[in-house]
Amino acid sequence: ALVSLRQTVTMVKQIPVEMLESLPVMTNSSKLVPAALMSRLGLCAWFGGKRNLFLFILTITKMVQMTLSFGLFEFSATSFSDLGWMTLVMMGDVDAAQSFAELALKMEENSKLLWAGKARLSFVIYAHILHHVKTLHSFSKPLLEGYQSGMRTGDKANAMWCLLQHVIALYMIGKPLKLVEEQCKLCVSQMMELKEQQQAINLRMRWQLILNLMGISGNTTELSGKAMDEKEFASSVASLYPFLCAKIIACNFFGDYEFGANLALEKRNEKWFKLKGGPFNVMDFLFHQALSLYAMARKSKTMRRTYIAQADRIRKELNDSLKKRNPNIAHYVSILNAERAVLKQKKNQSKIVHELYNDAITRSARCGYVHYAALAQEHFADFLLSKDGNIEEAKYNIEGALERYTNWGAMGIVEHLHNKYRDVLDGNIKEFQVNIEGALDGNIE
Repeated sequence: ALVSLRQTVTMVKQIPVEMLESLPVMTNSSKLVPAALMSRLGLCAWFGGKRNLFLFILTITKMVQMTLSFGLFEFSATSFSDLGWMTLVMMGDVDAAQSFAELALKMEENSKLLWAGKARLSFVIYAHILHHVKTLHSFSKPLLEGYQSGMRTGDKANAMWCLLQHVIALYMIGKPLKLVEEQCKLCVSQMMELKEQQQAINLRMRWQLILNLMGISGNTTELSGKAMDEKEFASSVASLYPFLCAKIIACNFFGDYEFGANLALEKRNEKWFKLKGGPFNVMDFLFHQALSLYAMARKSKTMRRTYIAQADRIRKELNDSLKKRNPNIAHYVSILNAERAVLKQKKNQSKIVHELYNDAITRSARCGYVHYAALAQEHFADFLLSKDGNIEEAKYNIEGALERYTNWGAMGIVEHLHNKYRDVLDGNIKEFQVNIEGALDGNIE
């Protein structure tokens, strides 16, 4: 399967783009029948999950080869999008994956014949490939078009996957939580009605996270309430990835970094969280892992080196993606750079840390990531209080973080921060300094 993948990738790369974009439509019935059978086999392999990965790759490469030899058929475009996806997963080639994805979109655009596969095409391309080169802010329209196409053609499974990714993108780009929560409620209802349980479970976890952040749930880090009960899903392999993604975000926003740090050290989880080939929210997940690790490195002397080493590995992976033109990752890298600088900072060298945090706040705010601008200000305030002793600037950043979280609609976080920083906000500085120094520099053995 891997040999076939490499050979097919090489073959497609050697064909001029003009020729690929002007392929004729397959009309020979003796070729259409095996093409249809191959398409069905590919779908069966797809729904079979990871245990059928190599069969899936073989069917993809065969369908691409048939398209090149005999012309376009119903699933030609999806076979090229799948080829791009597997090129990312197995070879890590972002440029080739982008090229194949854009070719698939051009095929779909130019041929009514390929309309039936648009939902799956949209899901694969926008959830797994193009976030490496295009901003998430541009994804809502094509994902919703994929959803609408799937509903028209009866492909309800991929329609619901498109809808799920649309809602997750809204959260990631910093849309108001009230809007995201409303979308979660509507979409979960539709998924349940259509009996698309896996998509509904995935979105219920994200929905409960939103409810916690908004302060509507009585919980903070426990994902239990109106949308779900985490005890139902915490031990389920099928729902492990979306559960961990939602859980670590809740823990980090509410200051419980130990969960994320421990999760990041578990090697068995790495297969779920591939930056190349994984869904676009893996970027968010990896960021939260590294953030947890750096926070715990400040607390624990015995595990400090272990935490830092793993966080540095994740930060490097994200930074490498940034260097390769990923437009959705600069704010993550800038925040992590500031967090790392805190751990390296020596006496009388706090100016560098100041510059890095201010850069992180500015980058996040400029691109609309209000939640991460607020997070950066919150962490900057912690540094100023525990290491720098700059009370006035710390209070300014706390108030800035509170304003941004309020604008985002995260009243649960606002309440949490009011309790955490009550002494600073009220002017009772000495008592707070004792508490924060113990929390940030105390030793967890």
